[in-house]
Amino acid sequence: MLNIGLIDYLNTMPFHYDLAERLQGVDVHFERGVPSLMNTMLKSGEIDLAPISAIETARHADEYVVLPGLSIASLGAVKTVLLFSWAADMSELDGKSIALTDHSATSVALLKVLCRERYHVEPKFTVTRQHLPSMLAEHEGALVIGDDALVEGVQHRKVAPPAYLRPTSSNGELRPYIFDLGDEWLKMTGLPFTFSVWAARKDKAQTLEDAGVFDALYASTAMGLTEAGRNTLAQGYAGRLGLPAGVCRRYLRDLRYTLTGDDLAGLKLFLELALEGFDWNTLEFWGDRVAVPTS
Repeated sequence: MLNIGLIDYLNTMPFHYDLAERLQGVDVHFERGVPSLMNTMLKSGEIDLAPISAIETARHADEYVVLPGLSIASLGAVKTVLLFSWAADMSELDGKSIALTDHSATSVALLKVLCRERYHVEPKFTVTRQHLPSMLAEHEGALVIGDDALVEGVQHRKVAPPAYLRPTSSNGELRPYIFDLGDEWLKMTGLPFTFSVWAARKDKAQTLEDAGVFDALYASTAMGLTEAGRNTLAQGYAGRLGLPAGVCRRYLRDLRYTLTGDDLAGLKLFLELALEGFDWNTLEFWGDRVAVPTS
């Protein structure tokens, strides 16, 4: 049996638009979870293929192959990797406490790179359960990702800050400032940011290829990224998130899924900044597609 990891976030839905149907008759099992769980399960060998945090692919380059042309990236605002903060400027966060989501590795690393390289600050980071109200009740900032971030960013609701920041009116609640890390990266580098890639364990890649899994994944993604596919996904997911279908459709349309030259250039720069001594040539891309950064 082949084990495939899936993430139930709106931004991953194009990948498995009709993947299960295409793999009928193939001995596969789907395991679902947040990105951090996919990272752990691929590393342990519990799953053979998954969309994982881009930085984890680099950390374990000797064990994984990357599927070319598949990613989740953004040129500017991504809407689902957000820093909520009681400070009006990220440069004010030096020495302050920031709660980090326990759902992601790449987003956490990106925030640390931005703090160091763009804002020259050293906050105090604490990994916590992803729940915005409780994160901001105890910390100066909170990094939230995925569907939770999309909803919180759209709603931009008031929440209670730490006691020393609470006003005497409005039930002691305030609206936090919001920083989109995709936008912050673009301002610093002029490049897209690649959050996630599809990776397979090297010892299972040929078996996955022979079983038709890779072809099915590419075909499913192509269908999910058609206008009709995005519309179907947005309509189906809107009720689940409590958001208008138009918001979901716009979100899917603005993302980048094809890991082009500029996406690779942004990924290469990020990995070099985030991982001391990282060598891009250690990454192995499956098949005969060229995966070369353009700048």
